[in-house]
Amino acid sequence: MPRIADDVLLTHLEVALAAAPEPTLAGLNADDPRAQRSARVDLARHLVERMRGFVIEGDSYASGGIQSCLFPGDLAPIG
Repeated sequence: MPRIADDVLLTHLEVALAAAPEPTLAGLNADDPRAQRSARVDLARHLVERMRGFVIEGDSYASGGIQSCLFPGDLAPIG
């Protein structure tokens, strides 16, 4: 299986976490363990949804194909 460069994966995860719903992130620090677990599950679902377009394995990527952008709207120029 081809390996993804750490910096590429880090960038995509950072953007995905930055775009996570605020209530989900706040729920990670909840006092109730059930609320914490629910927030972790919600965050995992969010990451799966955001990473769904990221090709990790397959012949097209290994052969030098260009990886499509995961977050086209999120990576627009700032300012």
